[in-house]
Amino acid sequence: MYATPETGDGWITALIATDDEGFLVTARFAISPDFRERTHNREADLVFAARSRLARMGINILPLGMPDFNGQHCDLQLRIVAAIASYGIADHLERIVVPGLRVGRLVFCPADNQLDSASIHRLIRENALQVPSGFSLDGHGYLIIRPQRQIFRFQKPLTPEEVTAIATHADGKDLLNRLQIRESVDHIELPPNDGLVTACSMFLHRHYVVLRNLDEALGVHLQATVLDPVSTRGTNVYLEFINRSEQLIINPSIAASVHEAIRIEPRPRYWHGRTIAEPEPRETSGTDACQALLAVFDRLEVEPVRERYSHRMMAVTGDPYLLLDGRMPDRVWNQPNLPRDPRDGTDLSAGLTAEGLDLTLRAESGTRILADLPDDACATLLLGYFPNLIEHTEICAAALHRRIARIVFRRASFEHGPFLSSRDHGRLADYEGLGLQVFWCNKSRGHVVRHVFRGLRGYFTLPDKVDRFRSSLIFAIYGSTKPMTEQGARQTERLLEHLRGLFGGDIGVLTGGGPGAMQQVTDAAHRLGLMVGSSFIETIDQEPNQSAEFYQTFQARSRQARQRWFEIASFHIFLVGGVGTLEEIGLTLTDMKLGVIEASPVVFFDGSGGDFYWEGLRTQLTEMTRQGRVPGWLLDQILMTSDPDAVPRFYKQTLRLG
Repeated sequence: MYATPETGDGWITALIATDDEGFLVTARFAISPDFRERTHNREADLVFAARSRLARMGINILPLGMPDFNGQHCDLQLRIVAAIASYGIADHLERIVVPGLRVGRLVFCPADNQLDSASIHRLIRENALQVPSGFSLDGHGYLIIRPQRQIFRFQKPLTPEEVTAIATHADGKDLLNRLQIRESVDHIELPPNDGLVTACSMFLHRHYVVLRNLDEALGVHLQATVLDPVSTRGTNVYLEFINRSEQLIINPSIAASVHEAIRIEPRPRYWHGRTIAEPEPRETSGTDACQALLAVFDRLEVEPVRERYSHRMMAVTGDPYLLLDGRMPDRVWNQPNLPRDPRDGTDLSAGLTAEGLDLTLRAESGTRILADLPDDACATLLLGYFPNLIEHTEICAAALHRRIARIVFRRASFEHGPFLSSRDHGRLADYEGLGLQVFWCNKSRGHVVRHVFRGLRGYFTLPDKVDRFRSSLIFAIYGSTKPMTEQGARQTERLLEHLRGLFGGDIGVLTGGGPGAMQQVTDAAHRLGLMVGSSFIETIDQEPNQSAEFYQTFQARSRQARQRWFEIASFHIFLVGGVGTLEEIGLTLTDMKLGVIEASPVVFFDGSGGDFYWEGLRTQLTEMTRQGRVPGWLLDQILMTSDPDAVPRFYKQTLRLG
């Protein structure tokens, strides 16, 4: 994968002075040894890049002087001003410009990894880099970016509480996306002594871009100046311009240098959490590890589980790798003396997951063994089942004291087999927030997978695919459990070939993971070398495929919640499908309308060669738009076609790519 050489976000440490225009502050940045070694004696190549969410509110943060390095930190003076007067943020600055506010990062932008014009043009021709339409390349290697003809404005003046939430809350950007709406214009008019926010489309895979204010006559960009690889992919790559002159500027533009990102070699990720220094390391994440762990679980469970929910084995070990050599865990807990009536276990299961905890039921928990662990033990917890409510609370408490560092569970659910509930997904998010690694020893699939978050959504991923999962450009492809015709399958594979041609090989597809069309897409994607993921739902008509490289599971009652996990996709493609696909269409278009997900091209494809399957939906959407029940801009994002060759043209046109 590829990354920008940068620090994490720095934070305000002190307020030095204030005046009518803004604030003078000191900010501190944590410096890793690798970053310090890379930038030593090259501090002039450091660029301060302000946080995007602050720039989108019209707040400009300007560096003053050079960073002052001091061991594992460096300090930098910054000037903070409300640069876009029409946004009315100046009155709120005093509320948010306080110690602790995260302001931006330091990025290493050396000239020796900057590309020249010929190299940039070659990358664009080879589709290794997608830039906005209407771009120019000058003789000095600068890419001239012209934004889309749209501006972003706030629906109403922001309240102090909204400004604070946007600037400081973890999900503040989601609130900003809802409050800041876009408006199409014939030409972008940048008023004198004011500013605005616009956007462009860009897809960076292995490079990062630094915006440069070379010509103030075309507008000045705020200090949010670095566009990272992987995260810069989409239609709303925000650009924030101000006009320092007394004259109107029409259609501002910005120069940019393009730099090679740092190539990060994927490192082994083992379920036991460390690399084993052996002359010939054993495979400890795939089939061999799964079989070895299952043998451990079998030894620990004193009796077969069968239908007893209450038989929930739990064990703790300090060095989980030793389990592969047959050593027993440090502590083991199980319930050998519970009643043999299987209904007792079922009643306990229902009491913990459906209707609240019934205190009349015996609900002992194996997490009592966690109390014996010392703080900072960073042990591994083995679980017969994914944690229930009682176990979850104790696990979180142990994680807060770093008594445990990872969880390895064997079974997802007592009543639903491999499918997780909505509560389970919430618990996985809690573990991520607490820094716990979660692994699933999945017997039915014969491997050990790690739970990995991409944005707000987590998937179980093969350990050697974690980096690819996090960096691939994802296409969500929906379809039927019924197979496509032979011609339809060929045309769909041709469509996938076009996607690879347009965006390169760093892409993946995400399907529902069932048979029929979804299996055909999975097989075609594998033939093309694309990464494949699945979002499995508990139904009677879908046998989950066995070849997904990343996947998530959902119980039947979590059907609509499951759609949230498709948010990792940048694009959505609907093949011929039934009522399930129709539901997914409605959820996807509604999410775009409400700003829950980014508006991006949506393709309805039917390559079967018969009557066009989506014609009725086309008529319905047209009528809904005529009656004002669907915004016109949403219809502009939709292509309905039977021609796979039309799809890349539509993407380039809709995304305004050069």
